[in-house]
Amino acid sequence: MKKSVRLSLIIVAAVAAISTTVAASTFIQSNEKLHELERAARLQNLSVIAIKNNDFALACKAQTEAEKALSHANLRSEDVVGMVNKSSDEICSKAAKVIASK
Repeated sequence: MKKSVRLSLIIVAAVAAISTTVAASTFIQSNEKLHELERAARLQNLSVIAIKNNDFALACKAQTEAEKALSHANLRSEDVVGMVNKSSDEICSKAAKVIASK
């Protein structure tokens, strides 16, 4: 009887330790993802401002960095990453045309 109680306590302690570790890991991953998503949003905003100021080279760089931030966030939604990728391609193409025309 004492052995089964001791075994039960060990199992409960092990499950609690594993649960705590998984929760901590999930929290850390969520914080990192949030940081990258915030970074992507700020870079997207910078890109919009740069386009308004006709600075397509800066917009291209900001958009490319936003794309990297989203890839670091490991988003599962392909549509968001695809939209940013498409925007990045369009902006960088426009930047190349502007630079070539100078």
